[in-house]
Amino acid sequence: LKAVLPRCSLLASLSSLAPPRQTRAMATSAPDTTAAAASEAAKRKEPEPATDAPQEEKKAADQPPEAKRPKVAAATASPEPAVVKKQVEYYLSDENLRHDRFFSEKIAGDTEGWLDMSLILSCNKMKAMRATKEDVVAALKDSKLELKEDRSALRRPGNAALPKLEAKPLHQKKNTLHAHDGGAIACFKGIPAEQTWMQVKEKLKAKLPEKVNLWFVSEVNDKAQCFVAAPPFDGDMQFFEGCEIELGGAKVKGEICYGELLQQTLKTLPKHVRDKRERESRKRQKERNRPILIGNQKFVNVGALRGKVKEILNSRSDGEQLKPEGTDFKLIMALLEFHPKGSEKIQGTKGIKVAKSLQGDSRCFYMVKEGGTEEDVSVKKCIDVVELNPPYVKVEKKGKDEEEEKPAAEKATPSPPAVAAPAAAPASTGDGDAAAKAEEEKKEEGTEDKKEPTAS
Repeated sequence: LKAVLPRCSLLASLSSLAPPRQTRAMATSAPDTTAAAASEAAKRKEPEPATDAPQEEKKAADQPPEAKRPKVAAATASPEPAVVKKQVEYYLSDENLRHDRFFSEKIAGDTEGWLDMSLILSCNKMKAMRATKEDVVAALKDSKLELKEDRSALRRPGNAALPKLEAKPLHQKKNTLHAHDGGAIACFKGIPAEQTWMQVKEKLKAKLPEKVNLWFVSEVNDKAQCFVAAPPFDGDMQFFEGCEIELGGAKVKGEICYGELLQQTLKTLPKHVRDKRERESRKRQKERNRPILIGNQKFVNVGALRGKVKEILNSRSDGEQLKPEGTDFKLIMALLEFHPKGSEKIQGTKGIKVAKSLQGDSRCFYMVKEGGTEEDVSVKKCIDVVELNPPYVKVEKKGKDEEEEKPAAEKATPSPPAVAAPAAAPASTGDGDAAAKAEEEKKEEGTEDKKEPTAS
């Protein structure tokens, strides 16, 4: 007990001393907390202008840029009636129906020659313009095309007869324009079951030009198709595109391979045939990289011509006409001669101007006619024709002719008579002969002196 009691009293004294220490700590910290609270209250009373800036930035970010707002408005606006009228009239024209099998069959399938309005509106160009049925009806008020009473269909004026269907012309894209420079790859479809590649080769050999031998003829596959690879020759694309051979009593037509079909066919070709095509393709590329002549102006190649036309378009403002005496006007007029309808476009043309196209945001050339009417023209079609058959500058071969003429002239002209030089020449030759003889005599004497001791 004597040992425990002092310890208990000591613990009791320590416990009594702890609360005052905590209170002292709280007392010392109280002034600090009150000061912090006062500072926070002061801050709350002050205005906070910085908090409004992020909200304004968010609002500005949610709104589209000013540059894009007009485009959205333009996209939602209704198309121009003149553009819609021109496009719909083209769909039902002889020019289009001559190659448009789908529309021709739909019109021929109706006894009265009506074409459903929904088919017109489903065309890609009509979708791009966002044209509606009401837009078409409003645009065709002054047109010769006839509308059905319920506005659900339209037809040609007076239910005119349809033109005869023809093969669609080749409008090659830039990436496929030179796909067959190394040689044409053609496909013959619908070959009868009993016919083989040997018969295809024999029939084609009889129609091909002389000295043109096929590189490769594939086996007839399960789809009754046979693929042919030929070396390049003049008119090879037109030959295979319109080629028709008779096999087993059936007429089989050929067509040029493009796209995925071409890539698949190239994989089946032997390596030596692919190498030949690559070599021939490089040759043609070098041949194309020659100067061309459009009117009286020369260009390094077709690419330079294309760049010049773009420069003419970009350097003019909307509605500005080309000067008739200028080189730009003469270039465009000369280029229009390559247009598929060049004679019609040029006829009655008084001027050429640059303006926005009716079919988009691009710019194009307009032909100003004598009556004040204007007609847009596609220069791209002209350049495509030039690229297919470039008008190369003719190089005159003067070197060989001049070399042949020079020897003939030298033979014909007699040599001039000798006056003074020939007289001096014999003297000089005589002195030379005497000196030569003296040297020979000295040599002979020397040799004889050398020979005498040996003889003795």
